[in-house]
Amino acid sequence: MYEEKKRKKKEKKFFKVEQKAKKEPREKKVKVKKEKMVKEETPKKILTLKADYVSILVKLGLFLAIAFVVIFTITKIKNNSEKNTFTSNMEKMKEVAYMYYKVESHRPIVVTEEVTMTLEDMIDGSLIEELVDKKKNVCSKEYSYVSLMKKNDENYEMKVYLSCGGEAKSATYDIIYTTKKEESNNKEQTILYELKRTITTNEKYSCPEGYESSGELCIKLNATKIMNAVPKYKITPEKNTLATYKKSKNEYEYTNPIVTEKEEIICQKNSTLINGKCLIIIDAKYKTEKEYTCPNGGTIKGTKCLFTTYPQETTRKAYCKEGSLINDKCYITKKYSVKCLTGTKDSAKNACYVTYNAKKELSDWMFSGKVTYSESKNVIDSETLKYEIDEYLENGKVVYKKYIRKKINVCDNEDILSGSTCKHYDETYEQRTCSANYTLNKEESECYTYKDASYKKIEETYLCPQGYNKKGSKEEAICYKYEPAVKKETKNAYCSSGYELNDNKCIKEVNAENKENKTYTCPDGYTKSGNGKYTKCYKKTEKEGYYYCQNKNAYLENDRCIIKEKTTFLGYRCPSGYNLSGNVCIKNDAKETIYATKNEGKNEKEETIWSKTKELEGWTWTGNTKIEEISR
Repeated sequence: MYEEKKRKKKEKKFFKVEQKAKKEPREKKVKVKKEKMVKEETPKKILTLKADYVSILVKLGLFLAIAFVVIFTITKIKNNSEKNTFTSNMEKMKEVAYMYYKVESHRPIVVTEEVTMTLEDMIDGSLIEELVDKKKNVCSKEYSYVSLMKKNDENYEMKVYLSCGGEAKSATYDIIYTTKKEESNNKEQTILYELKRTITTNEKYSCPEGYESSGELCIKLNATKIMNAVPKYKITPEKNTLATYKKSKNEYEYTNPIVTEKEEIICQKNSTLINGKCLIIIDAKYKTEKEYTCPNGGTIKGTKCLFTTYPQETTRKAYCKEGSLINDKCYITKKYSVKCLTGTKDSAKNACYVTYNAKKELSDWMFSGKVTYSESKNVIDSETLKYEIDEYLENGKVVYKKYIRKKINVCDNEDILSGSTCKHYDETYEQRTCSANYTLNKEESECYTYKDASYKKIEETYLCPQGYNKKGSKEEAICYKYEPAVKKETKNAYCSSGYELNDNKCIKEVNAENKENKTYTCPDGYTKSGNGKYTKCYKKTEKEGYYYCQNKNAYLENDRCIIKEKTTFLGYRCPSGYNLSGNVCIKNDAKETIYATKNEGKNEKEETIWSKTKELEGWTWTGNTKIEEISR
């Protein structure tokens, strides 16, 4: 309203300036003509100045008009933006409340009953985040609320009230919740209590037929409207937050050490006490003696064995066109062929295999990145997803490291994976065969055959056996070869002067020193720290970590702190124009009122209601209850 008045005031001012700007040129033109008639000798320079003044006023008027349009447009956009922000926040509250009240146990039970939930309750219950307006003002958590009143079985009236930065708005909506018939195990029971009260007056009055008593007056019934007052409740949603974790810690129990006094033999730093003597024990030194032998015959020559023989006279030499020469025979090999007794033949590998479907297994944990959630968010791990807390932010949020696992195909042992199929190779599936004239060896690793060697004529008539070298010529030649001799090493232990050799150790006795000494030890189960008189004995026990709730009204469930949903009776309210009387609303529009007839005695009237709570001011529980089933 204030903005509208301000805008109209600006428009009025603008039109006044524009009319003045239009009017002034006309008057000035007339004045110029008069001056010209009276004084024709007036210089032209003066007339030119007046014409410029008019032009300036016209331009000024246009500038003010454009400025007004720009200011009006910006103001309107700004107002619409602020209005849209306010409307958006109210829509958020409406949507959150609508989803919360979808649960039937959260809604009013009795017709005309009303429940209320503040913005603070919504934020504490993690239903909505903090709201701010366009000017960054934080909306009131205490005064902003959403209420829901039951009109009949399916129709409700929802009111949203939002207060931000000194400005408040409200809106009322008609809401429909359809109650679905569900199985009994999807319902929860609510207990209603029957309450009563007695209204007593010192005097009793009576009224004629058609009138209703109201104290000393009688009011005509058709002129008075009476309706049940609307009970108001405040619902505080359940609050579920992460419990505080107390880390495990070590507890220490201390005791005095056991002190033993005894005479002690003290040895020098480089000696050791053994059987009451101080002995210096060092490793013996060794002398290595080497001996070479020729077990297969031959003559020892340094580290080798020399074998000699005489060459044989011959006119030809054996050789193989293929294969290896063994005892004047050619040993020839080739790859065996495979016939599959079971499975399928792999020609590339010359082997047999069978197939089976690969197993699905979870891969190792893989880092997937970091995510940020509100501290109140219930982060749940699974077999394919887990979170690790990385850091706590100042804004109350928590940064988690996210890890994932994927299903992958896996084969048994060293079988080969091909897509989703595994290949298993096995020699027992094969029957190995050789082509004609070839034989499979004992190891079944190859096929072989023997062929006669070929011979060629040679000029030399004296040849040495294979592996020998020839020295000399013709009948005077000698054949020789060297083979490594067998080396045998013998180590003989010895000691320096003053030491005695004993079991490969060098031992020397040195002087000992007798000294009285106190020994500090700890009882069994205790650990020793420090030495001498500074010795301490302690026993460490670990106290396990645990979760706990800082709020005394919360109870612990696993690692969550839960404050149960709470319903509080606030009182009764009446529509506009009605006066509250007890739990009824009376609208007195009577046109005919008469005095009631006074009677002796007292007038007592008892009335009852059903309520969610058995304690209401001015009411007493009758002891009667009833259970009403409410769908979850």
